[in-house]
Amino acid sequence: MSECERCRALNMFFKIKLPNDLKKVIRIAKENIADNTLSLSEEETGLWSGPFSKLSSDGCWEDFVYYVFKCNSCGKKFELSAETYHGSGGHWKPL
Repeated sequence: MSECERCRALNMFFKIKLPNDLKKVIRIAKENIADNTLSLSEEETGLWSGPFSKLSSDGCWEDFVYYVFKCNSCGKKFELSAETYHGSGGHWKPL
């Protein structure tokens, strides 16, 4: 099976170490939702996080940020997970 053209650039592990890293991932995810590359997988998004549509990239986050997205073309899933309270970081990764 060939790699999906729509989500190829998202198909990587990205470690979130700093608040600016999380800001970048949120911005990229929002851009990919806006252009219809990704959609939020509501049934797999954790209860700790508020609606992704209300998640700001300015740094005012819940203690835990957890969302699962899927590619609208191939169905591949991606996870955004970060612990912001203690600053232990997180990741963006394909599932």
